[in-house]
Amino acid sequence: MIRQAREAYPKLQFEVMDARDISFAEPFDAVFSNATLHWIKEPERVIAGIAKVLKPNGSFVAEFGGKGNVQELTTATERAWHKLDLGDPPKPWFYPSIPEYAGLLEKHGLETTYATLFDRPTPLEDGALGLHNWLQMFGGVLLNSLSAERREQAIAAIEREARPTLFHDDHWVMDYRRLRIVARKH
Repeated sequence: MIRQAREAYPKLQFEVMDARDISFAEPFDAVFSNATLHWIKEPERVIAGIAKVLKPNGSFVAEFGGKGNVQELTTATERAWHKLDLGDPPKPWFYPSIPEYAGLLEKHGLETTYATLFDRPTPLEDGALGLHNWLQMFGGVLLNSLSAERREQAIAAIEREARPTLFHDDHWVMDYRRLRIVARKH
């Protein structure tokens, strides 16, 4: 994606770096993030970096998975893991509530000026294969520790457990909940 962006917009600078270690010589008017922050389980490091690179009165705007995101899938995964005697599944995501995230922002000098947590049910492509494909793409953090055979068993078990709540008509609908937040640096 960065290569394509550099080709499409050669006058703009694009960088690849760990969001936990954001560092730039000059501060910015705004920082924007979409569908990323729920993957990072060290939110304070990210927020501290964002605060550091924002100018005074600079804006931070983000949307990512919030409290309750993929809860039905998480519950189905827990049931599947226990039925397969795999113990407890990994918990790879950070899905905060509005007060939790606003508190972290405030701690680092960012005032929340807008926040909403909303349901966004999302139909998955490929009909009956949708959840299998989603797990292959986004569930690696859940499945990577398993052998190939156990991984397929786990996916099948998750599908069985999730079907009553997430399969509608002829396709899967993921139970996304999004946190959208706008904050300003004091």
